[in-house]
Formats: sequence, C-alpha cells, structure tokens
Amino acid sequence: MQEPMKYVSDCKRLVGYVIDHAPWPSVDGKQMNEACKDTEDAWKKEFQSEMTTDHLYNTTNNNYDYWDD
Repeated sequence: MQEPMKYVSDCKRLVGYVIDHAPWPSVDGKQMNEACKDTEDAWKKEFQSEMTTDHLYNTTNNNYDYWDD
C-alpha cells in the first residue's frame, strides 16, 4: 500500500472500519508453484513468448521490436 492514510480514510468512509489484510497470503509451496505455472502458461499462450522476455526489447534475438520495419 503506497498511501496507507488514504486507505484507512477510504475504508472508514466506505465500510466504517479498516479492513486489515496481509498483502501476501500464506499458501503452501505446492499451491504457489502451480499458480505460478498456470500464470506462465497463460502468458505464453497469450503472447507467444516467455514471461522473462523483455517486451519492449526483443531479448530473444537482441533486436528492438519497435525499430523493425
């Protein structure tokens, strides 16, 4: 949360109390790995590239995508 005072104010205004939360839910390692794999698979399907590819600069062949003619 970048602006906790605004968060507190908004919570009190909207729901009447501060909604406490943990920014990173506690999950077991297997569940986290499966979720990460699902995300990577969805990314690859959508963008036909790995998530590690820099999408401003095509890191797979070291060319700048936006300079290609």
